[in-house]
Formats: sequence, C-alpha cells, structure tokens
Amino acid sequence: MTSLYLAMPPPRLDNLPFDVFYQIAISLDDRDCIHLSRTNHSLYYSMQSELIARKTVENVLRHSKEGSIALRAQTGYHKAVSHRFDINEAVATATPYSVSVVAYATNFLYQQGVLCYRVDQEIRLLNIHRAAQSERVLNLQNVLRGLKFSPVDRDTTDRVKLIHYHDGIVVLRVISPESRGDLLLAIDMGRRVGNVRRKRLLLQAVIPSDVRLFVRNSRSYIWYGFFTAPSPNSDGVWSAWGVDFATSEKVDFPLDPVVNGDLDQSLCFEMYQDHLYAVSTQVANNDDERFSSFYHWFCYAPRKNDHKCRGRLWRREHREGPINEMWTDLSIRVDETTGKPVILECRREWRHGKSENHRTTYIQPLPTPEEALERESPSPRWMTESLKHHTPEPEIHQPYNQRPEKRLRRYYHAEYEHTHDQNTRQEFIAARTKHRSYNLSAATFIDLVNDPAPEADGLRSRDRIRLRTVSRKRKCPIDEEGSGLLFEHTQTEDDGRPIEGSEEQFTSRGVHLWPAEDAPSELTRLLCPDTRSGTVSAVSDERSLLYSISSPGLPPDHHALVLISFDPKIRFPNLPTLRTLKAPITGPIFPVNVSPEPLSGSLVREAKPLYQAISRGYWLR
Repeated sequence: MTSLYLAMPPPRLDNLPFDVFYQIAISLDDRDCIHLSRTNHSLYYSMQSELIARKTVENVLRHSKEGSIALRAQTGYHKAVSHRFDINEAVATATPYSVSVVAYATNFLYQQGVLCYRVDQEIRLLNIHRAAQSERVLNLQNVLRGLKFSPVDRDTTDRVKLIHYHDGIVVLRVISPESRGDLLLAIDMGRRVGNVRRKRLLLQAVIPSDVRLFVRNSRSYIWYGFFTAPSPNSDGVWSAWGVDFATSEKVDFPLDPVVNGDLDQSLCFEMYQDHLYAVSTQVANNDDERFSSFYHWFCYAPRKNDHKCRGRLWRREHREGPINEMWTDLSIRVDETTGKPVILECRREWRHGKSENHRTTYIQPLPTPEEALERESPSPRWMTESLKHHTPEPEIHQPYNQRPEKRLRRYYHAEYEHTHDQNTRQEFIAARTKHRSYNLSAATFIDLVNDPAPEADGLRSRDRIRLRTVSRKRKCPIDEEGSGLLFEHTQTEDDGRPIEGSEEQFTSRGVHLWPAEDAPSELTRLLCPDTRSGTVSAVSDERSLLYSISSPGLPPDHHALVLISFDPKIRFPNLPTLRTLKAPITGPIFPVNVSPEPLSGSLVREAKPLYQAISRGYWLR
C-alpha cells in the first residue's frame, strides 16, 4: 500500500478535476489567466472555457470596453480577455499594431475612441476604435448662417475652435474679433434614429473673451465654467454652470474657493454619472496644511435640489521632498476594474531631498455620487469598502492631526525601481517630451518624445518622433529569491491586523523605445514628415495615441494627424505591411473635394473618411 502511494504522481493543475480547477482559475485576473493558459497544452484547452472567462470578465473586466461588450452579448468572454491582454501588452512593451495618417486638420479632439477634427470649413467625426468607413460631417458655414452671423466668410469659420466632444455632441468656441464676448455652442452630431428628430443646437451661450475654459458633457447635461482673473476688489475665481439639454434649464453653481489652480496640474474637472467632479491640490488652510497636502474634492449634482458633496483626502507629507511642478499632471479617470472614479496624479519629486527627481503616479479612489451622499452617515459604506486601508478622510475643516497614511503599492507606481541605473533609463528633457500620460489599465508611463537622429551626411540632424514606455507587473506572490514562502504583509492596522494588499510586490518591465534605431526610413518619416517636428499636440486613451504634427505641403495652420494603434482590431482597410513593403507609400498631400457638397438644408451628413484619400500608413505585425 505504501509503495502504491509513493508511485502516485504529485497533484498538478492540469490533472485536477475541472470543478476544483475552476475554483482556482476564477480567482485569477486576466493577465494571470493568459499566462496560465500558455503553460502547456492541457492548461491551454482548459482555459478556453467560457465559464472561466465569464467569471474573469465579471470580476476584472466588467467595466472595460471589451468586457461590457461581452456581457451585453452574453458570449465571447474568452475573446474579450485575450483582446484586453493583447492591447495591454502592446502598450507596455511599445509594440503597436499599426500607424497611419488618419486626417489633416487645424485642430482636433480625441475622446471615446472618436476623432473630432476641423479641416477647411468642416468639422468631421471619425470612429477610430471601429475603423469606420464613413464620417459625420458638419458644415460650419451652415451653422453660423443659422445663428445669423453676418457676414459668414472664411475668416469667421477660422475663428471656430473645438473645445470638447462626448457622446456625439461637439462643443465649439466662436472667438469674437472685437473682444465683446465669445460664443459657446453645443451641437448634436449624432445619428437620428427612425423618425425621431432631435434638435441639433443644444446650447448657445456667451462667455468672456480670453478666459480659461473647461467643458464636460453627457447626452443629458453639460457643465462649463471659466476663470475670472483677479481684480483690485476680488480674487480670481472659477465659475460654473450646468444646463439640462432636455429643458434648457441653466443652473449657476458657485464653486468653493478651494476650487482653484492651474487646469490639469493643480485643478481638474470631470463628469461622472452626470455629476461634475472637481479636484484641487491648492492649500485651503495654511495652519491646517503646514505639514501635509490634500486632495480637495467636490461633487456637484446637475439639479439645484440635489446635494453637493465635498471632502478631503490625504495626498502627501511636505517632508517627502520638493515637487518639480513642471511635470505634474492631475486628472480624474474611471477605474476599469471597479467602474468608479479615481484621482490620477503623476508628479516628479526629489524624494527625501535627494539630488535626483523621478516620476511617480499616485492613484486615489473617489466616492461615487451615491457613496458621497452616504458620507453624512456615521460609517459611510464607500469609506469602509472603497478607501479602506488607503487614506483617511477627515472633515474639510477638521485639523489634520493623524499620522500620515501608509500607501499600498498598488496605489503608486514609481517610474524607476532600484534595478534601473542611469544608462537604462533613456530619459528625455521636458522640451523634447511632446506628450506624457499614464495608461491605468496597462500600468504604463507613455511618452511621445523627439529623439533627433543624424542625417546621412552626418553633418545635420533630423527630428525623430519615438514612443517611450515604462511599465510594471505584479510579482509572483511567492518569494522565489528568498524564503520560498508567500510574501508577508508589510503593513498592519492599529490593532495589529495585517492590511490586505500590503503583501503585493511589483517589478519593472524596463524602458521600451519604438521605433528601433534601425527602423525603415518610411516609418520614421511617416511619424515625423518634416525635418523639424514643430508643435506637437497629442491625446492618448487605453488603446491608441493620436497626435498632430507639421507636414510639408499642407495649407496654413493644418497638421497631419498620426494614429499609433495598440489594438489589433483597429484595422483600417488597405494598409500595407511594413516588412513586405517594396516601395514607400506617399499618397496625396492634401486631398481636395473628397466628398460631395452637402445637400441643401442638411446640417450634418455622411461622407467618405479622409483617410481613404490620404492612404498613408502601415500594418506593423
């Protein structure tokens, strides 16, 4: 009997009963599921199970685009997990799937995977994520004539600036040449379903000229505000208004004096579930904040009779070291795992007064509107669930006399680990960093940099646009280099209980640059068409990066819009594969009359996309 027992093979994952294996697999996140499936053939086929993939989607990817599509269709769960993994890997390792010129424009917006851009006398919408075969086109002269602008000429339309896009609604600013006040317009460019005829012009408001402006909107509401400069009788303040598109009711919201600062650096606004969120890092009380810094957050409901909530969250201790404010970025995002808003701040710090300053991204969960209202209860649910073990939330006027909260590693990401030396960082100064952002889903710093390369004669240099990423991944929970046991918790509660999540360890995946030094000249000249890059404006989302750059042969004020895609399913037709290309693809510089004139009385129409006439780009793998 003993010999029979000794002859039995040790238990392994690939020979466990499926119901036991299922309980193990559904406790993993999407990345671990993919890695486990690549261990051997047996586990690969086991992980193809839609039952396991569905649980992974429900637990981890429910609020991602791929996960929500699978849940609505009630199928395709494994494809959703694989698709999300492919996107995140492409971002983390700087290995995009395609690059192409999608338009020429004077200015542009990129939101929800939709490119909104102005070219000549038109505003066009192109769904990038779907690689759409048509564009929505708005004729600006028709819009301005309908508003009884007199006269309407090219100079008038050239003063139209794109401000915001969301849910098919474009917000424009018409700049007054005489400083009598600009015009703010919100226009619905969405498709009309059936015989339902919605009004196109949703908002027409006069705002002061030459003021800093923010706009956020959904299908139901719009929030907009501007900064009034200080005067001898008053300090500079932000003012905000909310408008119900259905009733055109306008509500004036006096913002708290703490809502102040520089947009996207020490102050940010965002819309979540029709509520306006504001976050500021300005000092509210010098006596109270002599040693500590806080995030002051505010949540404004879109109706007068609804509650306005506010609070304060610990940010940092001043003794942690000075901040290089030039590199600070502040925003409000939605966490794809929880579906809840979070503060995302990337700042460069001289940690503990050392000679070098490095970037670190900090993530701070925010309460939803429902959770914020519960703050008045003795023990709010959002604090005990969402922010437990993360940061204290004292009352706004209560002196901060608690110890600094301990940060969990999952809530901060230092760009460099101790393993990075100066030679492997490949850093660029601020002047050559054209764009910087942080991909929350892929846990990756993303930079668009200018890295000039010498010309063939060796005497001159040519600007070269490159992608730079720095990512991290979670370590195996077993201390393979030390005890061989599970990592222990590093933080404890006041009563000595270990804090959940404090045992997590992370490791850097290094610095990646793309394209490579020996990349084909066709690719480098597509990314930077001119010898000098000039002014570069860029926007990135979870699966792509789009930027404008100067290009020879374009009319004044027009730039090429270049898309770098990390999504294998964004497939624009007729893109050649770079490695099989025998001759460079040039295409027309500025296509004219790419679509017929609009029908009489038609404000928004369908047209062929501009990228089809441009025809410049490559499929990379």
